[in-house]
Parts: sequence; structure tokens; C-alpha cells
Amino acid sequence: MKAFHFKLETLLKLRQANREKALRSYGLAVEKTEQLKNAIQNSKQDLENLVSKMRESRKNSFFGSEERNYQENINEVKNHIVEINGRLRNAQNIQESKRNLFLKADAQHKSLDKLGKKQRSEHNKIEAKKEELEIDDIVSARFSYHFKQS
Repeated sequence: MKAFHFKLETLLKLRQANREKALRSYGLAVEKTEQLKNAIQNSKQDLENLVSKMRESRKNSFFGSEERNYQENINEVKNHIVEINGRLRNAQNIQESKRNLFLKADAQHKSLDKLGKKQRSEHNKIEAKKEELEIDDIVSARFSYHFKQS
């Protein structure tokens, strides 16, 4: 049986490398998105802590300068949350585009891989048919040889 050689093997390897690169890139984009989501949660927790500290301070004696400091800190945290939300939206858009690139690269790799498997299967069928014909020829030749000698 002749060995099978897929003529597009190099292209398949390139597409596989491209797929792996796209997957890695998509994974990094997902990680960045998750980090920004965690940063928003932490900032929201900081905001809640500031508000609760301000409430506690109001229960006791509370001065105007303390009120202003708390308000400035609260505004800083709110602005930080707004900034992170903007970065999160950008990261989500990037993540979606990286996902689409990965899906495209994956589809290209799978289609070429499927073609290779199909060609291998056809090759194996053809080679099996050739072997079967050769065996039939050998059996026929022996039969003819023995039939002539009888």
C-alpha cells in the first residue's frame, strides 16, 4: 500500500498555527474583560464603603470639611467607575472581534482538516481496491496455472 501524502499539509499547519494564535489572542481579550469587570466590582465596593463611612460619621459629630472630603472621594470613585466602564465596553468590543477572528480561523482549519481526512479515506479505499484486484489476479493466475497442469 502506498503511503498517503496530503499535498496541503503545509497549509494545514499554517492554518492550525493561525488558529492557535487567534485562540490565544481571544483568551487574552477575555482575561482583560474579566479584569475590568473585577475592577468595577472593587470600585463599587469602595464606593459602598465610603458611603457607609460617611453615614457613620454623620451619626456622630460631622464637620463640613469632612463632608467635602467624603464627597470628593465619592466623586473620584464614581468617575473611576465611569472610566472603567468605558474601557470595559472597548474590551468587550475587542473580545467580540477576537472571537470572530478565532471562529473564522477555526472554520478554515476545520475545513482543510476535513478535506485531508476525506482524501486520506479515499486514498485508503483506492489502495484497498488495488490490493484486492492484485490478490484476485494472483488467485486467478494460480488457478489458471493449476488448471493448465491438470
